[in-house]
Amino acid sequence: MAEGPLVHYYTKQLKRILWGKDVQIEFRIKTLNEKNPLLKNTHIQDVEAYGKQFRIHLSDGHVLLIHLMMWGSWRIYRKGETWDKPIKQSRVIFRTDSHEVVVFSAPVVKLFKLSELQNNPKWGNLGPDPLRSDFSSKTFFRRLEENPSREIGEALLDQRVIAGVGNILRIEILFRSHIYPRRKVSSLSNREKEKLLYWTLLLFKKWMKQMGKRNDWILIYRRNGKPCPECGTSIQFFRQAGRITYACPNCQK
Repeated sequence: MAEGPLVHYYTKQLKRILWGKDVQIEFRIKTLNEKNPLLKNTHIQDVEAYGKQFRIHLSDGHVLLIHLMMWGSWRIYRKGETWDKPIKQSRVIFRTDSHEVVVFSAPVVKLFKLSELQNNPKWGNLGPDPLRSDFSSKTFFRRLEENPSREIGEALLDQRVIAGVGNILRIEILFRSHIYPRRKVSSLSNREKEKLLYWTLLLFKKWMKQMGKRNDWILIYRRNGKPCPECGTSIQFFRQAGRITYACPNCQK
């Protein structure tokens, strides 16, 4: 699944091609096929990342929301270039004078009016995104503390608490913060919450800087049974919130 830093990275590439351009948009999804004639010619006002969502703002006031989940991907082709994926896997095609931008296999493609998206309880109610300029630590802590009986490892995956954290980031954030994933939110001290915030911001930025390179900040993800890089204890794994979770039972007490 594309986590926040990867979405922001892709958004930069999309912005370079689409932002401010007149485009033709072709939907290859049954539920949106009727929109094809309406969006034959439109203007891209903005392309933004918010958590794991791509939000493409159109000149008619609509926002196209795309979520790649586990299977989706983007491709940018020069006009006339041969695609490396079959057209039957395409979900949306953006055509400019010079490029074709295609999203393949994305399970979530939705078209909202901006006001509809902002008020939508599932897609519009996101927590703060650590890579956006409007990130608010106060909002993060407030939303985190709204459910004090929740396990911290589960809370970090809730996009309404903090947007963009996926399985890799939450495992590494908790390891660096020396916080065991099954700890209740109510059990965290103020100092531990500050450490949580510090490592969240730092690891989001590290991933962005190392995009496409070896991610040396990933220390325990998928290292079940291997020695902890800090104390040598065997890394354990278990399921939490439906996801495989890794932790050091010694460092993360």
